[in-house]
Amino acid sequence: MTPTFTLNDRPIKAEESFPLKTEYKDREEREQVSLMMPAPSPNIIKSSEEEEEEEDEALYQITESNRYIPYEEQVTPVIHRVKSLRSQDVAIRKNLLVFADKQNVTTQPDRIIVQHHYGAGPKGELSEEFRPKRRQRSYLVACDFSPESMHAIEWTMGTMMRDGDRLHVVAAVGREDKSEGVKQSGPSFIKELNKVSERITEEAKKIMDQMLLFDVDLITYAICGRVKDVLSQLITTLSLTMVVCGTKGGGTMKGLFMGSISTFLVQKSPVPVTVIKPQKKQKKVTRKPIQATGLSESVQSGQLAVDELSKK
Repeated sequence: MTPTFTLNDRPIKAEESFPLKTEYKDREEREQVSLMMPAPSPNIIKSSEEEEEEEDEALYQITESNRYIPYEEQVTPVIHRVKSLRSQDVAIRKNLLVFADKQNVTTQPDRIIVQHHYGAGPKGELSEEFRPKRRQRSYLVACDFSPESMHAIEWTMGTMMRDGDRLHVVAAVGREDKSEGVKQSGPSFIKELNKVSERITEEAKKIMDQMLLFDVDLITYAICGRVKDVLSQLITTLSLTMVVCGTKGGGTMKGLFMGSISTFLVQKSPVPVTVIKPQKKQKKVTRKPIQATGLSESVQSGQLAVDELSKK
């Protein structure tokens, strides 16, 4: 009797080949497929059991638009002056470095304001290619016509100012003052203001005329009132970058440059304040002439020859 074997509950005869290789190969394939395909999670709802939800079109559009937010890099353009006035011909610069023919004069009961434009030719206008592109800066200088205050004006023009800036020069006029600008003006108050205004404008223009500055504004003020009140009002009213004042002046407004006003400005001014010290006068050194050393007796007698070779 031929023995029989079973494989998967199926009888096979002895003469039949036992399909072990095929069985093991099928098992390996099933294991690989099970590794590649993850086992279904019991927490996942099947598609047949999913509840149909109403789609919100507005929400969908907002969600899709938020997936990609466009970003544009904003680069601030740097604007440079097309041409430099200092590189131009001397004749062109000489024609531009003058005060404009037109000046603006504002007269009020307690003040006279004169505005000049310098460094833009007689017409007071520069072409677009020559105009400064930087932001304008404004400076205020207090003046009492003393050498120290004149030095403060000159220092501001020569050190701080650049093309396109603005300078305010103010002189306070008090009835109790006996300044040189007021002494010769007579009793009329209007004449006093006119006299001080003319003088401060002339002095400021004289200093500005020596500067290599283009397209700048020069505004002079002659105002009646206490020095502290006048300066405080202008500092509050004007848009300033810096306030400049001198110290130890000898003018008639004694409080202006003796330290009290400069100290007041440093403590109370909302704008940065620069106090300019007076220039130190250099002492002239007089040198005495040096006399030549006298000749010795041997040279005088002729026994010793100087700068001569002895003859053999």
